Amino acid sequence: MERLSKIFKIISFFDDYRWSKKENYNSINFFSNNLNADSKLLTHWLCYISDRQMSFEIIWDVGGFIFSEIVQEIKQLKNIAILNHSREGSYIKKGDDDKYYFISKENANERIVYEYENYVNQNKVQFKPRFLPSDYICILSTFVILENFDYSLSKFISCNFLKNKTEDDIIIRLLFSLYLLTYHDIGQHKSVDLEKFEKNHDKAKLRSDSVMAILNNKQKFDSELQKFRKDKIFRQKRAWCSFRDFIKSPEFHPYFRNAMLQHQGIADRDIESLKTKNNLEQFVLPGDVWNNNSIFGKCILSKTPYKNNTKSLNVILDEYFKEERPKIGYPEQFDVTFDFVPRMCEKKNCDICPIKNIDSKNDIEKLCVNNKEKYCTIALCSCNYKSDCVGRDNCKLFN
Repeated sequence: MERLSKIFKIISFFDDYRWSKKENYNSINFFSNNLNADSKLLTHWLCYISDRQMSFEIIWDVGGFIFSEIVQEIKQLKNIAILNHSREGSYIKKGDDDKYYFISKENANERIVYEYENYVNQNKVQFKPRFLPSDYICILSTFVILENFDYSLSKFISCNFLKNKTEDDIIIRLLFSLYLLTYHDIGQHKSVDLEKFEKNHDKAKLRSDSVMAILNNKQKFDSELQKFRKDKIFRQKRAWCSFRDFIKSPEFHPYFRNAMLQHQGIADRDIESLKTKNNLEQFVLPGDVWNNNSIFGKCILSKTPYKNNTKSLNVILDEYFKEERPKIGYPEQFDVTFDFVPRMCEKKNCDICPIKNIDSKNDIEKLCVNNKEKYCTIALCSCNYKSDCVGRDNCKLFN
């Protein structure tokens, strides 16, 4: 099991570099530079709703443009009528192909015009997520619940933080609250289901009542949380990724902090408490095609008791972590496979892979320049993370 412990340490090395600079992580193409911190958080949350089986660049650049505009207008109007496709001025419309699209009101900005011309229709941005019917219902249902919180995501989070702040599993409790906000009891939908806004709105209202009953009753909340832990906690990729960014991203954490501090009862120490070692270790590795990649999984589990285990990799890593408690690293950090697997495993770069170096010496040393004036070349080659070398004496890979 020592081998897996070493791998946790290596992955932690890459995760440190991933979050060292905001340039290492994609930014949202907001339609305006004048959005407040809470609006940026809510836009981020909506982007992740649609982050399924599509290029993430399209989600953040094209989807982010429209979603940020929707957030801004709903906050200003205090009304979600702009999500009603039958009303003039709606952001959801049928195209010439009889399919629904999100359509912007603002003209496409330069970034979209030059990089995504296929998503521009008469100067407006047109965006259809892969699973638009279900994503639309998620977005509608989210805003219906947020009516109770002045359409503020940070107010929703702060209220649930204050109810659970003394609990040892605060991260999981907040994630469960966010799951209830958007993903609980949504179901699968087809385009035809979007035809009747009033029917969908009424269902969202009933769902809101049900969710608020859970959030406002500790006994019921704890009971539903236990069910969530047993069945659903490892299948909430979008919720985990978005909440993770709120806590770890050098771009979105400041938005999260600034938005949260606007609400009564929230202090700086509360925000900092979410970043303690104990709380970071509660984050679950999202199930993903990269961190469940069979080549990567077989590699890291070889020569361990888990090598023939049929469970998904995120569950295996969680079980190992809870049983063995490696000194460095925690399961969520394995999400760097999103960047690592395409560049290393799929390119068969085993000769310069730090994980392969555990079993037998390879050429990893040839990558390291050990120069604090330069980028870490191992992080750059392995994951395209651009950040300065920390020097051999402080490097997790060589100590």
